[in-house]
Amino acid sequence: MAIQHKDVVPVAACRDPQRLPAGYTGEIRQGDLRDPDYLDRLLVGIDVVCHTAGWTSFLNTKKASRQQYLEPTLELIQRVLEWRVPRFVNLSSIAVARVAQRQDGETRAQPGRGWPMISCMAAVEAFMLAHATRSCSFINLRCGIYSGHRLHTGLLPLLISRMDSRLLTHHRGQYGYLPLVDGIDLGQAFARAALAPENIGYRSMNIIGPDLPSQAEVIDFIQQQTGIIRFRAGLPRAINRWIHPLLGLIPHASGAPLFNRNLGDYLSNPKLSNDLARQVLGYDPTISWQASLLNLLDEIRKHPQAAALHSPIRPLN
Repeated sequence: MAIQHKDVVPVAACRDPQRLPAGYTGEIRQGDLRDPDYLDRLLVGIDVVCHTAGWTSFLNTKKASRQQYLEPTLELIQRVLEWRVPRFVNLSSIAVARVAQRQDGETRAQPGRGWPMISCMAAVEAFMLAHATRSCSFINLRCGIYSGHRLHTGLLPLLISRMDSRLLTHHRGQYGYLPLVDGIDLGQAFARAALAPENIGYRSMNIIGPDLPSQAEVIDFIQQQTGIIRFRAGLPRAINRWIHPLLGLIPHASGAPLFNRNLGDYLSNPKLSNDLARQVLGYDPTISWQASLLNLLDEIRKHPQAAALHSPIRPLN
């Protein structure tokens, strides 16, 4: 919508049109990706699919992750190939790569140990790589940690909801970075991927914000803005990777675990960059991590339920 490209006509495929951004006036194709009948009518006249649907869970929810995300996504890609749609842009995560390999957005995705959602994302990446052809190209965007307006789930809302716990620690050292990405920059990445040159084959790349804060900087900033006082211990990842599973034995007020190994893995990040996305797509993020966090905190103040662990499973429409 923002770029107003003369050759781009957006079509919104969604379950609930009321959740679309204010000001959207384009075509809406309402339905659920888990509904085969919906898939049969979804792709008529479509040149590029931007697949941003997902299933959020840091828990060991293997059956739910497969049913809510993996199976519908693979079925959608199959339909894309059958309908000969030229371009498929996929939303993935930096967490699909091993911590020490996350600098390279093209490194092979690895199944998550005890984290089925990451295993499902890795399976989607492998499927796209195997099916990229001259008639259908795939661009995989491994995004950093979501931040900004309209964010109601994910790592940051969960972390903020637990910020007053004196048990939580943060990583420091070479894996102590927090690669945030604002929704506005994420939208720019999808727009640029949709308009990238033809015959791109399969490319995978990291998408983060314009600067890379440390975990300590992010935690201190949130504390200053909220007045929450928390334990400030920053420990090396080698120690934290043993502490976080123990925190999984402690219940939070919501009934979910206070923390767990998967959250710890997601927090463990080396220095990342947008170099490949800038080179291939011309990606140029503009929203600083401070501005993005202020928008997120404002969202949470307006909608306290935004700090939930994960969204509920919704039935088929």
